[in-house]
Amino acid sequence: MDTKYLIIGFIVLLVVLLGGAKIMENQGSGVSGQANISGNVDGGREAPEFTLSKLGGGSVALADYRGEKPVILDFFATWCPNCRRDMPKLNKFYEKYKDNVEVLGVNLQESEKTVEEFISSRGISFPIVLDPRGQVSRMFGIRYTNTHVLINKEGRIVRVVSGDIKESDVLSLFEQKQE
Repeated sequence: MDTKYLIIGFIVLLVVLLGGAKIMENQGSGVSGQANISGNVDGGREAPEFTLSKLGGGSVALADYRGEKPVILDFFATWCPNCRRDMPKLNKFYEKYKDNVEVLGVNLQESEKTVEEFISSRGISFPIVLDPRGQVSRMFGIRYTNTHVLINKEGRIVRVVSGDIKESDVLSLFEQKQE
């Protein structure tokens, strides 16, 4: 009987320690924001707020764009063949429409050096932010690279585009009538 209580005590201790480690991970991540979306995102929901470190220094907060212009979040990784193909096309849209819509590339858990080399080699000019622990991607329910979250000027998610983004997707964000 003493062995049975020892095993139960060990399991309880393990659960407590693992729960504490998860809390410490969330507090020490360097990401601020709140997760108010679980699972996949859908149209009309308010986009979760976040602040991430920007490639090259500084930080970017999603809230900075609210009321100013719509935002496209491009969740990518340097090893993703579809991202490699799509990002230059998205960059052309950004250059053409940057006065009307902001594009933020959200890198998924890669080193700053790896991301810097990738962005530099492809001439990407839109801002890139680093999500080293994947917390922002989890906040938005992102499961795959080359996923784009379209957020209107009011900070609400319009839709999610999985795969290559089209010019019509970009145009739809600032051609909407503001009510």
